[in-house]
Amino acid sequence: MSASWMLVGFFWVCYLLNHADRQIVPVLFPALQREFALSSATLGLLHAVFLWTYGLFSPIAGLLGDRFSKRRLAAGSVAVWSGITALAGFAPSGRFLLLCRGFLGVAECVFFPSAATLLANAHGPATRSRAIGIFMSGQIFGVALGGVLASQIAERAGWRASFLILGGIGLCYSLPLWLFLRSRIADDPPPTSGPLLAGFGTLLRIRNFQCVMAFIGVSNFSLFLVYSWLPTLLADRFQFGLARAGFESSVFPQIGSFAGMLLGGWLADHWQAKSRAGRFWVVMAGFVFSAPAIYGIAYAPNIETMRAAAIAFGLFNGFISANQAPCAFDVVPPALRASTVGAYNTVGGIVSGLAPFLGGLSRDRLGLDGLLAATAVALLLGSVFPLLAARNLGVRKSAS
Repeated sequence: MSASWMLVGFFWVCYLLNHADRQIVPVLFPALQREFALSSATLGLLHAVFLWTYGLFSPIAGLLGDRFSKRRLAAGSVAVWSGITALAGFAPSGRFLLLCRGFLGVAECVFFPSAATLLANAHGPATRSRAIGIFMSGQIFGVALGGVLASQIAERAGWRASFLILGGIGLCYSLPLWLFLRSRIADDPPPTSGPLLAGFGTLLRIRNFQCVMAFIGVSNFSLFLVYSWLPTLLADRFQFGLARAGFESSVFPQIGSFAGMLLGGWLADHWQAKSRAGRFWVVMAGFVFSAPAIYGIAYAPNIETMRAAAIAFGLFNGFISANQAPCAFDVVPPALRASTVGAYNTVGGIVSGLAPFLGGLSRDRLGLDGLLAATAVALLLGSVFPLLAARNLGVRKSAS
């Protein structure tokens, strides 16, 4: 197997661990609420603070990725975030756990800009969406694994063991990851020179990149609303226990997401060969069909309907997730790819951080179903952003 596809495999495991560690807290919301006597709003804040620090520090992560060794940054990020996850298992209070979640966001945000850039450099336009789509599918298995393992471990050995075991796995994996990167992958292209913030100024003036950042913000809000509060919605509506709610909320959306990322990546590469706007049309379809799916989650009268809606939401949101980085890389200078990821992760992180927090506020007021229904409307409106970018790019691919 070529080093470029082995890189996809190594980073797929990293992204699995990345999302498994993130997903521990939402699945354990009921246990943490009992342990530390937390309000629903504070529970939402535990996940929101991770997303906000992830977003706020992403520009710095992007700058580092364009100027220093991407291999060292990627491997080091895995080791540090895994250590922080394990440390959270010793939390004596909700405040300490909140602090760990904040530092987890800082540590995790360093990984993606460097990893996505290394993948984009290793794969040309003909395979880029497929490579990044496969890589991104790691989050699906990560959310499912994190949710199922964390809930099962918590019921048998207590919630602290969930953090310790998943964090320990990541620490062990960081060593073979570094050995592979050091021996098989080059840091190419060389670091960018010039004024530190000049690259961001260039990026923010690109109209199509503005559209990419906007649609990422809308999509991420919907995704993290489901990730954060679906376990609690299931527990409230169907009186499921911790393990059952964790299983249902972790597995069924991810079945759809896995299929959506693979199919969305393949469709985007196929259409991109015929049209400069091919990836953006796939993203627009993802928005249009995600809206009724999340509405179905909001008002599903039984578990069978809930499962079908969750799979459908995962499928069409996967069209969007698989093509976030490829769409961005199609419209920005190659030398600024890591900064590009840092910039759109800032928007995505800050906006998606509102999802768990607003979910906590709305649970006792508007209701989670009402917020999910409003998000369906936002997804329909969000389809305008990839449409605008597609129109700007034109229909036919120019001769290279």
